[in-house]
Amino acid sequence: MHEPFAIPLLDAAALLWFIGCWAGYVVYTKRCNLKKRRGLLAAMNQVREQWAGTILQRENRIVDSQVINGLVRKESFFASTTLLLLASVVALLGMGDQVNALFREIPYAQQTPLALWELKVAVLALTFIYSFFKFTWSIRQHSYCAILLAAIPLPTHAAERNGEKQVRRLARLSNLAARHFNDGMRAYYFALAELSWFFHPWAFIVCTAWVVMVLYRREFHSKALEILS
Repeated sequence: MHEPFAIPLLDAAALLWFIGCWAGYVVYTKRCNLKKRRGLLAAMNQVREQWAGTILQRENRIVDSQVINGLVRKESFFASTTLLLLASVVALLGMGDQVNALFREIPYAQQTPLALWELKVAVLALTFIYSFFKFTWSIRQHSYCAILLAAIPLPTHAAERNGEKQVRRLARLSNLAARHFNDGMRAYYFALAELSWFFHPWAFIVCTAWVVMVLYRREFHSKALEILS
């Protein structure tokens, strides 16, 4: 009879640190966005609102539809790529013994029991599943943006058909789609940190902290934000 699996204390602490850092950073960025603090996403939200406001000033909206189509293609690429990555991760489930044999040749690498190996793979798979759902929801929302764009009245009828209200609605939906796409991309960064767990839990802890610092710097102290501000 097999003994029940008990995750080692250091691995449990590393996993909790990973979940806490990810969840804490998501909450922090959402609060910053709600309070209109100068983050990269908040700055781009203002640009999207400006873009939507210019739609009422022209009759030809071909460029606007191309912008939305470009966003959908970008999100579709990441969604399909995530499916391929997820299939590769699932294939790792049956390779625990082979990988452990490889890790025996690497200094300081942790020897992982099969059950712990499966847990690590499962966490990585869940990360990509989360990312896939975010990308596909972003695709749907930008598809709705295309319909909203088609429904916006021409400049000569904007006042009588609530044109300004419709463009504000388009901007808000586009902002929401961008936030979900950003969540999916953030999951890729944390998936890279999670790969270090296969080597050692201390590496997992350090890489998770490093990813949070990289994300924070890029979203709140990058040159891109300085240009947009």
